[in-house]
Amino acid sequence: MRTAVLLTLALSCVALAADPPAETKKSVAGFTGMLIVTPDKEWATKWKTSPESIPYVSSGTTVKKGGELYVLTMFSNPQPDAAGAANVSVDIDVLRPDGKSSSHAESAVCVQGKLEPDSLYLCKQVVEFVEEPTDPPGKWSVRIVLKDEVRKISIPLSIEFVVVDDRTAV
Repeated sequence: MRTAVLLTLALSCVALAADPPAETKKSVAGFTGMLIVTPDKEWATKWKTSPESIPYVSSGTTVKKGGELYVLTMFSNPQPDAAGAANVSVDIDVLRPDGKSSSHAESAVCVQGKLEPDSLYLCKQVVEFVEEPTDPPGKWSVRIVLKDEVRKISIPLSIEFVVVDDRTAV
């Protein structure tokens, strides 16, 4: 939706880049994807602001009991088809600290339709993690495969977050 947001969100996630155990941003043949983790419950409202304003979305990769995190998938430059429409889908895997799947989706619609070139878009599939009492503490992984269905290109992305119990310092 807006090019300036990419820079703002990337800068707000400097902590993620400092110790990159995962691949949060990648580009293949001009198609770019990026993952952001935020505890900000207002991320959607901030995203929908006018193009003139640059929203700030806080980043964070640790969640305590009862906490929430959102994994946002952003992309730019999908190839349009002959009618000028983009078709982007995602495969999503959320893995517990023991490597077992917490949730899985294949070929979920990210966006379909006409898009402005050289703009940043938010995938409509958002991973919302709400910590439950039975969720084990430890490092969780989110693996996203962002697919430009027209161009037949896939971008594997991944990001991690940590669930801590009440006795663990953040």
